[in-house]
Amino acid sequence: MYGQYQQQFAGQQGAQGMMGNMGLQIKNPQSNLLPRVKGPKINDRDNLNLALAQEKYITDNMNVFAREASHRQLHNDVMRIFMETHAMTRELFNLMFRKGWYTLEGEQQQKLAQSYQKFQGYSTQFPYSTQMH
Repeated sequence: MYGQYQQQFAGQQGAQGMMGNMGLQIKNPQSNLLPRVKGPKINDRDNLNLALAQEKYITDNMNVFAREASHRQLHNDVMRIFMETHAMTRELFNLMFRKGWYTLEGEQQQKLAQSYQKFQGYSTQFPYSTQMH
């Protein structure tokens, strides 16, 4: 799946460096499945939104649990569950995005470049090398 993402992303963006990728155009799908005015009834979007929120909550808490588990086997079990919840969260996000129920907005290239430069300077404060060996 990761390989498919890389191929799709490379196809959209070409072989550009990190700063070149920041100008990414986001294509939010549109859905005609929901009424323009939300009524009191729970619909499919509401259900998926709730499921996504719950998965995010579970994943956040499993992260803390895994970090603080003192027994090796417990840690391994929690990490397996943690990875499963992360995968489910991603699947729910992708489903909502495909249906047009989760939209993303791109940022201006200049603002991204400014943030990148700002945080790039912070790396000199790290007590360890940021270079990959």
